[in-house]
Amino acid sequence: MLKNNPTLEQQSLALASGKETAVSLTLKALDKAEEFKHLNAYVVLNKEISLAQAEASDARRAAGKLLSALDGIPIAIKDNYLTKDYPTTACSNARPLEPSGQDATIVANLREAGVIIFGKTNMDEWAFSPTNVNSNIGPVLNPHNTKHVTGGSSGGSAAAVASGIVAAALGSDTGGSIRMPAAACGIYGFKPSYGRASRHGVLPLSWSLDAPGPLASSLQDIEMLLPYFLGNDPKDVSTFASTDFKKEQSNNTLEIVYLTGDGLESSAEVEQAVKKSLSASSAHVKEAELSHVDNYYEAWEAIIFSEAASYHQPLLQANADGFSSSLRVKLEAGSRLTALEVLHAQKLRSRLINTLTNELGEWDIIATPTLPVTAPSQNEEEQEFAGKTVHAHKSMLWFCVLGNMTGFPCVTLPVGFSDDGLPIGIMLMGKPNEDEKLLAMAMQFEQSIKNT
Repeated sequence: MLKNNPTLEQQSLALASGKETAVSLTLKALDKAEEFKHLNAYVVLNKEISLAQAEASDARRAAGKLLSALDGIPIAIKDNYLTKDYPTTACSNARPLEPSGQDATIVANLREAGVIIFGKTNMDEWAFSPTNVNSNIGPVLNPHNTKHVTGGSSGGSAAAVASGIVAAALGSDTGGSIRMPAAACGIYGFKPSYGRASRHGVLPLSWSLDAPGPLASSLQDIEMLLPYFLGNDPKDVSTFASTDFKKEQSNNTLEIVYLTGDGLESSAEVEQAVKKSLSASSAHVKEAELSHVDNYYEAWEAIIFSEAASYHQPLLQANADGFSSSLRVKLEAGSRLTALEVLHAQKLRSRLINTLTNELGEWDIIATPTLPVTAPSQNEEEQEFAGKTVHAHKSMLWFCVLGNMTGFPCVTLPVGFSDDGLPIGIMLMGKPNEDEKLLAMAMQFEQSIKNT
């Protein structure tokens, strides 16, 4: 995150003290959006719609009828969340340009809390890429260095937060699409456990891997947002066992497993920054090797490609030209996978869950770098690190797919910068459905680093 950007917590306090109004916060956000227009973070942003919401919030505050601590704060929405007042295109020409007339469940929750729905952010087309280069409105540029990518597919949301346009934004995560751009842009991103957060109204990429979540300016901001994500939603059957957010505390010595192995390497400067944060924490850290990482990655590919192909088949048949050529290639590849190949991928998924759950000993957190390298340059196709040459797309996904394959909750937080000023993040993975515990442990971890 760039210096002096306000957090949700700070904005909420400024509203409560009268130092700011919803209108003043919105006008500042609009000015920032214009200042950082070159980042291409936004698909659409409407001044009149935003100010109308802000004026309504100020009227509620004056009448003593605030809806929540977030009432009057602008938050950006990724362009695959349905919004009743903005079009939802998934940054693809295959989607209609008219507003859907309905909100995704999470958007509706935030709107009912008085949040200002502050436009729609750029993303990789249909969320099917890890760089945010493949969008029908062009790539998003990294606020720390515009020659570099933001990571995807929630790159517009990450750039909007990192540049200070908004303090928080919504994203979705199928292979790291919240965590990758959050790490690349130096902010915080949280992927809930699969089935804890409603996917209703979030255009799918891969229904058994997708998880909506927040990108924010601090872990405290994520804590403010999670109540609007977590919980049962009758419109999404995957959440039938989900419980509402319940804040937890963590003060015991953390048991952290740092994953290593062939396919889990990182560049020297990333590894140094991540291990420095681990050693600076008060946690007990041990290393454990994970085997067959490439097999798990290939299994993730089989699942995401086949499920995406299944979902898009009707639209692809009706409007193939609406999809970019690179996305059509992926969807066609997914349609050629056999049932045996997909079933084998699901078996590998079960094996991975069992390995992480039962074969690493006792652990509270599994830790890895979020990205093995800092954000690639806009046209960088390959990267060299740890004696390997890796395609940039694969390196972005290197660690993150583990969280989607298992469905475990994950959070990324910044732990430093490279020599050329690009952010470095650490990913902390918790146990399934223990999202609140993971967040509390991440706060404890971060605080212990700050105290050293």
